[in-house]
Amino acid sequence: MSFPIFVINLDRETGRWNELQASAREAGVVLTRIAACDGRTLRPEDWTDIDLASARRQNGREILAAECACYRSHLRALERFLEDGRPYGLIVEDDVSFDADTLPRIDAIVAAVPAFDAVKLTSHRVRLFIRAARTAMGDEIGRTLHGPQGSAAAYLVSREGARRLCETLRVMELPWDMALERFWAANTDVYCVRRNVLAFSPSRARSSIVGPSGSYRSMRFAWQKRLGAAVFRIEDHLRRLHHVFKKPPLGRTTLNADTPEPPQTNGWAVVTLMLLMVFVSAVWYEAETYRLAGLIFVAAAVWRWFRFDLWTYGKPLIGWVGLLCVGWGIHVLARLAIAYSETGQFETLQGSYLLPLLYPTTGFALWAYVRRPGAAILAFMGLSLALLAIGTDHSAIARGGEPRIWMFDNAMHAAVAAAVVFLSAARFTIHITGRYDTTLVARFWLGGLAAAVTVLAVVNLLTLQSRSAWTALAIAFPVLAALVLLEGNRRERFAICLVLVVSVAIAAFGWQFVWTTDGDTALSAWHFVADILLCGVPFTVQEALAGEAAPEAFKVRLLLWNDAFKVWSNHLLFGAGSNWAAEWLDVVGDGIDDVLHNGYLEVAVRYGLVGLAFFIFMFLWAAAQVHDAARAQLIDPAAWHCYVSTLIFFAITLLGNSINRLAVGEAFAWFAAAFGFHCFFLRQRAGRVKVTTYF
Repeated sequence: MSFPIFVINLDRETGRWNELQASAREAGVVLTRIAACDGRTLRPEDWTDIDLASARRQNGREILAAECACYRSHLRALERFLEDGRPYGLIVEDDVSFDADTLPRIDAIVAAVPAFDAVKLTSHRVRLFIRAARTAMGDEIGRTLHGPQGSAAAYLVSREGARRLCETLRVMELPWDMALERFWAANTDVYCVRRNVLAFSPSRARSSIVGPSGSYRSMRFAWQKRLGAAVFRIEDHLRRLHHVFKKPPLGRTTLNADTPEPPQTNGWAVVTLMLLMVFVSAVWYEAETYRLAGLIFVAAAVWRWFRFDLWTYGKPLIGWVGLLCVGWGIHVLARLAIAYSETGQFETLQGSYLLPLLYPTTGFALWAYVRRPGAAILAFMGLSLALLAIGTDHSAIARGGEPRIWMFDNAMHAAVAAAVVFLSAARFTIHITGRYDTTLVARFWLGGLAAAVTVLAVVNLLTLQSRSAWTALAIAFPVLAALVLLEGNRRERFAICLVLVVSVAIAAFGWQFVWTTDGDTALSAWHFVADILLCGVPFTVQEALAGEAAPEAFKVRLLLWNDAFKVWSNHLLFGAGSNWAAEWLDVVGDGIDDVLHNGYLEVAVRYGLVGLAFFIFMFLWAAAQVHDAARAQLIDPAAWHCYVSTLIFFAITLLGNSINRLAVGEAFAWFAAAFGFHCFFLRQRAGRVKVTTYF
């Protein structure tokens, strides 16, 4: 690229000019000399375009004549560049030197970052550097959190940048090198490089423009008169931090920042896959091992963030919803601390309400480390087939008994987990059937695996006889089928029609069995809802409790819900927190189960309407992120179908059971929210969403 190079040089500094010319000839560079203003000959009446009052207050000393001359010299060089007409120019002082790599490195900077006002090519200090781009020559372009950096000995400038700098920096208040890098004050796109592009010549040790360093000390005011300068520097540093952290720094910036990707070997990919399977293991085994996997993911995400991503403009940001999760976590921590200080007791279950604090970080871990989603899905299907087969012993059914469950506390818990596996496996079976980019053999084996998991999950669902799982699945599965019919391809639509036919046949064949198991409860629930609409909640609840028509299990739940409403009504907005258990005993007495059999009431009695609003909003937002990522083809639409159907399944199941107290419920909520943030980060990377927060 051809661009002019303007050298600021004093008439009396012929030695420096000759030395610079020699290095320029070796590098094949043509220089244009700009006669510098000489501070020694600058008279006081010539000190125009300088705000002396502001300059003294901000610097805490008198301004040197040489500084004023230097400032004017740079403005003169910029004006000369504007007269040239070319798109880019290089402004240098005469104490630098060129080498063979100078021009190729500058060309690479322009190629990597075509839209800028100025790029500083030399600095004395580059600390806490945040990268915005990397050139083909390996130079990193960005900004520093610490400053001033010192030195304006060489900087690349664009025509728009030169015009903007001449306008905004026309009046001097600070030395030129400080004024140039304060992009936040001048509304300019000014960057720097991590490694100097031009070297300093040996003659730099003697400054002919600014003067000896001792001149600064002799011009300083007394300490009490420098307080204004101290305040200015503190405020200026805070402004630097604020604007350097912003993404993008200014609206006109068009940097396409690259995020550093730590190398991930095949061994680490296997470890990540195993960790992910442990994280979702609550669908196969009722234990808290998923918490350990989640915490490992969080620790790995925090390490990567502070080691790599924090120092680039390409990092994903958690946005205001992520900050809301952090705020919720702080809210829960504060309430737990207050309750513990008052009672000396801590309810273990309350700890699960702290998990939203980890939602954004876990989503970042999924975004950063799970590189092979296809392998993860196959591992999930394989483990589901094996663990569902050994987790439930169906041989007892042939002897007239109930199936024995090895890996869950009771049949309802196992049925909920089986339903999640069923929805996932059914959608994967349809997805494989509809693939046009795989061979017939691959579709046969993969589809066969998923179909086997689907059938096994159906068998478990039927034999475990969980009313709540059946009811929720009766709503969630039609939603899944409708989404496939609306958004699937021709093969997928054909496959879901076959599945629906088989489902109807199974329902018709097993209708008597299902009705015998759940018919009375379903009728009671139907009449209960109808009576609420006609007569209101209080009257309907009292009638149901006093009557004989409702099954005993339904009455028990109504009684629990009625008592839970009494506790909640005393703390409608924020809930009773950890103290709810004591109030529960006052209402129902000792010996009554404190499991409310309604997930929404579990939240409400502890954190009130605020808690309900937070969690409902959180998962609606997460669902919106997954939906938008699928529409943008950042994830497969099948993932969205599976996600929303399982989310609806859990939302319905929560009406009749405290699923959020179980391992499968807590693990699902953690994963579902984290996957929402994962899709949010994908959308950020694709430029589909703008985020203005710092982290």
